[in-house]
Amino acid sequence: MIRLTSRGWNNVLIISMLLLIIMFNITGNIFSDSSPSDKVLVALIPSGEVITRIDMGSATLERVGRGWRLLPAEQGIDNQVLNEAISHWQSARLEPIELDSLTGATVVNVWLAGQSAPRRYLFFQMAGDMFVQYPVQGAQLYKVINLTWPQLFLMDIPHA
Repeated sequence: MIRLTSRGWNNVLIISMLLLIIMFNITGNIFSDSSPSDKVLVALIPSGEVITRIDMGSATLERVGRGWRLLPAEQGIDNQVLNEAISHWQSARLEPIELDSLTGATVVNVWLAGQSAPRRYLFFQMAGDMFVQYPVQGAQLYKVINLTWPQLFLMDIPHA
């Protein structure tokens, strides 16, 4: 039998636990129920990020104190509707799809707190579906699966 002091045995336990953790991280989630065929859902706006402004071409949503304002101002759109629109932007879920490139994009710039440049998105509308591309991450197209065009844009902006 190996004779070790209590400090030596503690070191053996710590090293063995670290090796087990590394082994489980390398092998992946072998105990989860997810299968390789499951589609990966992505958030439009990263979790925890704070939107300060959304430029949608002809309209701009910007944060004013605790509320929001729409420029140019439109009748019938109050702060509650604007808060719901921002909530929709933050809850939008995307599913990667295999599709050729689309034309007629609506360019949207989303300014996030603490970032010096906006996130530029390209939105496409086709046959009732809404698609988005984040050019910084390449040419991957995503389908917005939980929202419609008017929920994100507060109006029906025709695509080009």
